Amino acid sequence: MTHRGHRGDAAGEAVQATQAVPVDPAASMSLLNSLLANPLDAGYEHYRADHGSRPASLAGKIGVFAVAVALGFGSIVATSSLRAPAGDVKSDLKTQASQRSATVEALNDDVQSLGRAIDQYSQSGSGAASDPAQDMVTATTPVHGPGITVTLTDRSGPGKGSGTVRDQDLAMVVNALWAAGADAISINGQRIGPDTFVRTAGSAILVNVTPVSSPYEVRAIGDSNALSVSLVRGATGDYLSAAQSVTGMTVSSKVSDNITMEALTLTDSHYATPVGASNEGGSS
Repeated sequence: MTHRGHRGDAAGEAVQATQAVPVDPAASMSLLNSLLANPLDAGYEHYRADHGSRPASLAGKIGVFAVAVALGFGSIVATSSLRAPAGDVKSDLKTQASQRSATVEALNDDVQSLGRAIDQYSQSGSGAASDPAQDMVTATTPVHGPGITVTLTDRSGPGKGSGTVRDQDLAMVVNALWAAGADAISINGQRIGPDTFVRTAGSAILVNVTPVSSPYEVRAIGDSNALSVSLVRGATGDYLSAAQSVTGMTVSSKVSDNITMEALTLTDSHYATPVGASNEGGSS
């Protein structure tokens, strides 16, 4: 009985001791609280204690200041270099525009002077002596001689491609014959002169203002051998071969001992005058 009473007293004292000690509800969060309160490792604390209290040297401060000044100066230089080319480009464009404008004006003056010279040579009854070479260039006189006839024909039946001859096909042949040394050229009897144009208008091809149709006979007076070779070699030969394959048209040529061409029919030039100038002329 005595032993049991002693053990009972000891258990009671242990319970009282346990109840007397307060229990911290956040005891299980002590590790997390320690990390939040002191995030640095202990090694950092020792390094800070050994080196953190040392004041920065004067040389270090000067070095930092020099680096900062260099970075600032470099930023200013870079900004200036980025802004400078814009002004240079604008000035260059203005200079080029003024130069091109001057070139265009000079070319316009040349065109006008050449046009006046052509009018003087082409006008009939002028006091100037007739120049055979100039008459040949301006196509103002009839001409005859040996040469070749190049015939371009639309495809008659169905097949691949449109089958029609285009204005660029005729222009390619005419330019090749001129380059080969032709003295005179005509298309379906229409003499080719300095102002002649070959253009498509609807379903017809116009030579100057006269419509022509297939077959298109391009006649050229000159060295027949040179003229024939110009159509089968180089870029012209490749173009005509490809055109025949794509469109389905046919191209043929023959040498003629004597080809006759009429002179180009000249048209009168009409010039516009300002309304003010015409009124002043009428009032005077």
